[in-house]
Amino acid sequence: MLTHLLTLSRFAALSLVAVPVAPLIGAAPGKFVIVGMGTAPDLMTIRAQRVIASADILMAEEGNIRTMWPELAAGKVVWEWPHNLRKYYGADPERLTDPARRAEAAKVEQIRHGLVGKIATAVKSGKTVACLQSGDPMMYGMTLFLEMLPAEVPTQIVPGIGAFQAASAALKRSPPYGYDTNAVILTMDDWDGRVDKNELLMRAGSTMVFYTMNLDYPRLFGQLKQHYPPGTPVAVVIDAGDPARERVVRGTVGRFLSEVDHRALPVNRHMLFVGKFLNSGQARKDFTPRITER
Repeated sequence: MLTHLLTLSRFAALSLVAVPVAPLIGAAPGKFVIVGMGTAPDLMTIRAQRVIASADILMAEEGNIRTMWPELAAGKVVWEWPHNLRKYYGADPERLTDPARRAEAAKVEQIRHGLVGKIATAVKSGKTVACLQSGDPMMYGMTLFLEMLPAEVPTQIVPGIGAFQAASAALKRSPPYGYDTNAVILTMDDWDGRVDKNELLMRAGSTMVFYTMNLDYPRLFGQLKQHYPPGTPVAVVIDAGDPARERVVRGTVGRFLSEVDHRALPVNRHMLFVGKFLNSGQARKDFTPRITER
């Protein structure tokens, strides 16, 4: 914990450094732009490329620009944020009873406010700040900056091709076609305080798609077996959208854990799909779709 807090202290100090820029008379207006980068380099959109090329400052989670987009940072200022920046967001640090957690929450909150202050100062001076996020930033992305920035700061979001879209393409099936179901539930592992627990969502037998951060596979499949027939198809898509690394692992609700070592699946690089669409394709049960007249 001490090492972690020292790391946070370093970010806190960096985030509070004032941006040494002054407004220029007649300067072009600045903007803060969250840019979806897609799940692979060649899935970056043309709009994303244009925004990044015109940006003065790039920001991303610590290490991401260096490891994923180094060529885009040439000649630009780069800001980073720690991996746990969203931790305790929405919580009141003073209500946390554990001293270590309260200290960490206060430190992360300080970093968030420092970064938002830097963004606002830069944008008001005419700078464009591009916040690069892999996949689609609107699905579990870091959008809290938009909520914390003053209303007068111009903002924009450039959508990206996310893991759900890329993984569906890898499966060559459209998830809304669930034979006798239609809904697609995008979710993640349960967490303390969550009221729409996954087991509640399973009751209708809809297609379920899991973002697998910290996913407890044994618990989840224990729940799935209570609500889905054992032969219900399951698929894991690894490195969706990356032509060199993309891989699909298939199974069923009843046999997945015995046939697949879930502990060997790459962390934060795979999605889990559960539903009839994987076998039925576009077929519907006893249904002739209405075609919209032109």
